[in-house]
Amino acid sequence: MNAIDLYSGIGGWTLGMKLSGVHHSKSYEWLPVSNVTHNNNFNSDNKEIDIRKLRMSDIPKSGTVDFVVGSPPCTQFSFSNRGGKGDIEDGLVDIYKFFEIVEYLKPKYWVMENVPRVSKIIDTLVEEDKRFMKFKGLFNFNEEVDFSKYGVPQKRKRTICGNFP
Repeated sequence: MNAIDLYSGIGGWTLGMKLSGVHHSKSYEWLPVSNVTHNNNFNSDNKEIDIRKLRMSDIPKSGTVDFVVGSPPCTQFSFSNRGGKGDIEDGLVDIYKFFEIVEYLKPKYWVMENVPRVSKIIDTLVEEDKRFMKFKGLFNFNEEVDFSKYGVPQKRKRTICGNFP
């Protein structure tokens, strides 16, 4: 399987793909310090790119990627940021871009991770927001998951959204 990761940070998804035997072809990250760390961790040469400005011509062709993974910035959605009063509209720009890329690439599987409250935000968006309604059929899973039930040594809840078995 061929995979890319969006908002790759220092490479958590990349490491998971490599450990699972998935061929990781490209990572996309906008924050220079995260991208440098990612490149050092994986001996890669990814350039920083503003994912919000990413054109479809900048990514692989539709149908050539089996798996898209990623973690768009969560700071606008997190209750830890200004008591949960972040700029949600700004954060939605990244969620929209992620969905737009998934829609274009048509991967067999995709997964997006974010803070817990994003699950409910996405549910509301695909039902009520005209911009997001077109993405409703993209995913078969959108739930808050407690990672302590899967071996993480702390109670850590995250939203997992995607299309996978």
